[in-house]
Amino acid sequence: MKSRIISSITILFLISACSLFQKDTFQGTWILTVKGDYNDTIEFNVNEGNTFSFVKSIATQGQNYDASFNGKILADGTFVCDVEIMSMKVAQFNGKVTYENGSGSWSGTGMGGNWTAVKK
Repeated sequence: MKSRIISSITILFLISACSLFQKDTFQGTWILTVKGDYNDTIEFNVNEGNTFSFVKSIATQGQNYDASFNGKILADGTFVCDVEIMSMKVAQFNGKVTYENGSGSWSGTGMGGNWTAVKK
């Protein structure tokens, strides 16, 4: 009986420890709010290597375009993301994030603004 109690406590401790360690990572789902000359809310996933890539249809200058977002988060929280349309870089997002949120600016050809991000 005593060994079952110790085993149960050990299992609970390991489960708790694993969930605590997962919080200290950039990996997971993020919500990006973009403001400025272009406004949008975008949900995306950061993988184990702290990189992300997704395609988002955006409306600009009266037309819809598929924009490819490709970025990474460095160990110090530096956030960098390039935006390409038809294989041409049209904008870049730069800023800083923590394991919970972040902010920065973005700029492109004659456009720009700010962004904030919150991890779900």
